[in-house]
Amino acid sequence: MTSRNSGPKGRGTAGTAAPEWARCAAALDGSRISILSQDLEGRFTWVFNPPADSRGEAFIGRSEAEVLPPAAAEQVSTVRRRVVETGEAQEIEVEIEQGRTAHWFDVCIRPERDARGAIIGTVASAVDVTDRKVQEEHLKIVLRELAHRSKNLLQVIQGIARQTAESTVSTEQFVGRFNGRIYSLSRAHDVLTDADWRGARIFDLVRSQVALYAQPRVENIILEGENGFLRPNAAQYVGLAVHELVTNAVRYGALSRNDGIAEVRFEKISEEPALYRFAWREMNGPKVRMPSGRSFGLLMLEEVVPTSVGGAAHLEFDPAGLRYQLTIPRAQLVG
Repeated sequence: MTSRNSGPKGRGTAGTAAPEWARCAAALDGSRISILSQDLEGRFTWVFNPPADSRGEAFIGRSEAEVLPPAAAEQVSTVRRRVVETGEAQEIEVEIEQGRTAHWFDVCIRPERDARGAIIGTVASAVDVTDRKVQEEHLKIVLRELAHRSKNLLQVIQGIARQTAESTVSTEQFVGRFNGRIYSLSRAHDVLTDADWRGARIFDLVRSQVALYAQPRVENIILEGENGFLRPNAAQYVGLAVHELVTNAVRYGALSRNDGIAEVRFEKISEEPALYRFAWREMNGPKVRMPSGRSFGLLMLEEVVPTSVGGAAHLEFDPAGLRYQLTIPRAQLVG
């Protein structure tokens, strides 16, 4: 028996515990399980392995109201009286606040009977389940966040499907472009997953899209400036913008040639308000011409992406090479 415990003595040698009790003590000592006994008036008669930061001696001879916070004392007292009245065990979950910290206990209260079967008090076991409760709360937060992200993702996909359909002339063309954009979105999610969905690095998004559509041209990409860490929502949309830029460059622009160059720069451009700029510039590619129509790719780059990140965009069809600039508010970055 340790100084933390106030328990019954055994019937063997005076002052020593019976073998059965010694085994119980060895099993429970240091665990998160407390055992408490109360008489019919609710006074604690013995306590083994009291909760952390508690002393068993502080319980002896006192009632719940004297050793527990008011709400917990009322809850335990009500259930204990019910156990005495009905003779049936009861299980409850008790929250005990200690300063700014809350602890949760799974408590089972059973009737204690004498040799004739008469109820002479109660015995309770209290298991500290604080860690489990914290994990459950964390899981609830994760599930809520997952639901939010799923809804957001479905909205993004719905928008991509609608706009792609409006800018294609055949089912085959729609399927090809739609699949490409969805695959691009999935690659952005891969980058986010690698960072535990805290966000994604700008240059990682660029590399993932180049590796997907222009692997032989990886060395033709120049990355300069700060490798900004975007929040998840912004990362999804910037990833889609990079997809449009990379696929266009592979088909018609600088990345369609062995010596073509695509320069990507990310930098802070102002303090008040705090703004960053993502810039894409192509060099050594075919002569750039103005598009004849309004494609979904243009709509994505000039309207959808900047609106989604709360910024502004400028797309320039410079004959020497396509240029794209996207301003991103500081709020869209992590850290």
